[in-house]
Amino acid sequence: MRKGKLNYIWTMLMAALFATVLFTSCSDNNGGAILKTAANPAIAYRAYLLDIRSRENLSTQELASELRRWQALDDSVALHLKRDTLSFHTDTRNECDLLHDSVRTEFCRLAMTQPRTYSDMLYLKECVSPYFYDEELMLSVDDVEPFFESVSHQPPFAGDGEQTVKAYRDMLRKTLGRGIHSTDDLMLFIRREDAVYRAFLTHLNELGQMNVADITRDTERCCMQVFQAAEQEEISYKEAMIYLAMRTNRRLLLNAQQCANDIRAGKVKTADQAQAYIWMLLQPYSSLDAFSIALLTPQERKTLHQIAADTPELLDRLGKAVSLDNEQLGDIPSLLVQAYISTL
Repeated sequence: MRKGKLNYIWTMLMAALFATVLFTSCSDNNGGAILKTAANPAIAYRAYLLDIRSRENLSTQELASELRRWQALDDSVALHLKRDTLSFHTDTRNECDLLHDSVRTEFCRLAMTQPRTYSDMLYLKECVSPYFYDEELMLSVDDVEPFFESVSHQPPFAGDGEQTVKAYRDMLRKTLGRGIHSTDDLMLFIRREDAVYRAFLTHLNELGQMNVADITRDTERCCMQVFQAAEQEEISYKEAMIYLAMRTNRRLLLNAQQCANDIRAGKVKTADQAQAYIWMLLQPYSSLDAFSIALLTPQERKTLHQIAADTPELLDRLGKAVSLDNEQLGDIPSLLVQAYISTL
């Protein structure tokens, strides 16, 4: 039974991944240098595979560095093949694809050679994300950050659980009726949604059995309107991506913080609740992609790392309700790292 519970959590994590301190040690990048030593990119890739296959274990810092090295090599191989299309037979491209899969398998093995932590999971994603090194993107984030700071200072909707859900539905219905056709419309949607979302979270433990599929559906429709506006050049694609990614980051962190508060306050009382809260606590580690994690503000990054430090203790409390012991819970960060590598 315990193994089944852990498998259920693992399946959920994999579904999220496939649906969807630190920077000096992340900067090692010599994939191009490896490639220059071989005229055939498959030869360079094969040499790297042999190197990785010989490793018995890697610390998290070493793992991050090697993942960056692998990314650089893979990018160089792709460019080499694209540039020399006429020179290389399809067999060479196919061999490089197979070697890529083999290297990924070796990294998945290395992920499990020593215990990992939730902070390790964040560290790897931060190090491997190419967007951390995009100065233009970071300047755009600096421009948008004051808006989200102002959103965080507005009061949440005031009402009980049922009133909040009604207000949430009304807000989405009105937004869909008006449409989102400009950056101002997008900011208004985010601002109004945030007020009801924070109120919804305060009633999270009460509303677990309520069907809110319509809220999820209408929220997705609002986000689709944003991208439709971008297609029609009413909003730039860059603005659409940044605003929505930072909105999602904020929601993930608010949700995780509320989960922590509810767990500590003893509001999670049933096995079904505990299972749902385990999933919500793990969502940031599985849902934050390379783009999103680079867009976290300094304060959000600090908050996320604090949540990562607190997650083992919080999961320990929940684990008792769903018959997961400390050893099983302790395996989850390594499984998360392995699942993340399997997407690269």
